[in-house]
Amino acid sequence: MPAIIVKGVDVMKITSSEKGQALIIITLAAVVLFGFAALAIDGSMVFSDRRHAQNAADTAALDSALSKTRGGSWEQEGLDRATSNGYNDNGTSNLVEVYSPPIDGYYVGNSQYIQVKITSHVKTFFARILGFQQITNRVEAVARAVPGTISPMFDGHAIIGLAPHECKAIMYQGNANTTVEGGGIFVNSDCTTSAFFNNSSAAQLTAPCLNAVGGINYEPSAINIPGCINSGASAYNYPPDNIVFPNIVCPSGESQNGSFLNPGTYTSGNKFPPNGVTHLNGGTYCVHNDFSVQGGDTLIGHDVIIIMLEGDVTFNGGATIELSGPAGPQTEDNPYGGLFLYMPMSNSGTININGNSESGFTGTILAPAADITINGTGDNGLHGQIIGYTVDLSGNSNTSIVYDNDENWDAPVPPQIELKQ
Repeated sequence: MPAIIVKGVDVMKITSSEKGQALIIITLAAVVLFGFAALAIDGSMVFSDRRHAQNAADTAALDSALSKTRGGSWEQEGLDRATSNGYNDNGTSNLVEVYSPPIDGYYVGNSQYIQVKITSHVKTFFARILGFQQITNRVEAVARAVPGTISPMFDGHAIIGLAPHECKAIMYQGNANTTVEGGGIFVNSDCTTSAFFNNSSAAQLTAPCLNAVGGINYEPSAINIPGCINSGASAYNYPPDNIVFPNIVCPSGESQNGSFLNPGTYTSGNKFPPNGVTHLNGGTYCVHNDFSVQGGDTLIGHDVIIIMLEGDVTFNGGATIELSGPAGPQTEDNPYGGLFLYMPMSNSGTININGNSESGFTGTILAPAADITINGTGDNGLHGQIIGYTVDLSGNSNTSIVYDNDENWDAPVPPQIELKQ
């Protein structure tokens, strides 16, 4: 048969001589196509598994850390959480390891940390044609687990002003001496000029230590603090997140027996306690009115906890006042030992204490959103810890504040759980 000539080219001769080359090209093209398919399909499977494994390791580490802070079986908890996320430690398709302390890395040997490692084998589809039967993912997560504790609030300072930015957050004024024993003064404000403020030398403030985040402004002759006067202290967060606030169930009802008042929740009337009351029986009082004791009044109550849900507190001079919270120290059977007066964060009222020689107070005053003014405590003093938004120490009557941890309430410090890696 004669050859077919197209524009001078012998087509039949070309087809015959290049058949082998075309087969090679087709074969190589198929390999490349399989490679792209392996990259697209198997690669996405591997990437998806790695992301899933990392999420599983993260949640397993956090769950294990939470179990550890509660005294539980942290290792088994981590394994169970990984299993619920698809990694059951079967030794074939995946391996899950839980360690505390970590066995390698930055936190190796530190028992506060929990390390979770997940090794996962992903079977391939197209990549096995190229010789890859499976691809291995290895991920890990590290979480920090610090159990909750019960410890003195705000490092055992006797007077704490929590306002984060206000100038004069703690102020010492007046014409009477103030003595603070057993714990220092802490000013949380970062006001650079006068977080702590004093401009009068008519009297003297004596305390073991004065620390402030911001500036300290005072007359040298008005301050007798031999231990330390320091600015630049580390601030606490506000609202405070370093303690767990009291969670006390308010008793129901209002009842009075003559001059004796019983525990309950008081909403009626214009003030607390009602007229004619001179004694508070032991227990919890939840108050929705102003708590007022005026000159000439008498109010005696021991083993009482006052929770000011609404209203202000005023203890005026000339009154006979003896008030104390449940005797400390706190125990499992006495969880609120040492707590006397509590104003929750929702109450930004005021507390004014104008004490005299007939007054005595024992227990913690915890009012993180309240402005507290102490115009004297009398000879018996205030045996407790004072925690307010701002604190003003002034007046013309001597003030004595004595901090003894066994007489005060130590708030629970929440457990710390955080993912570190």
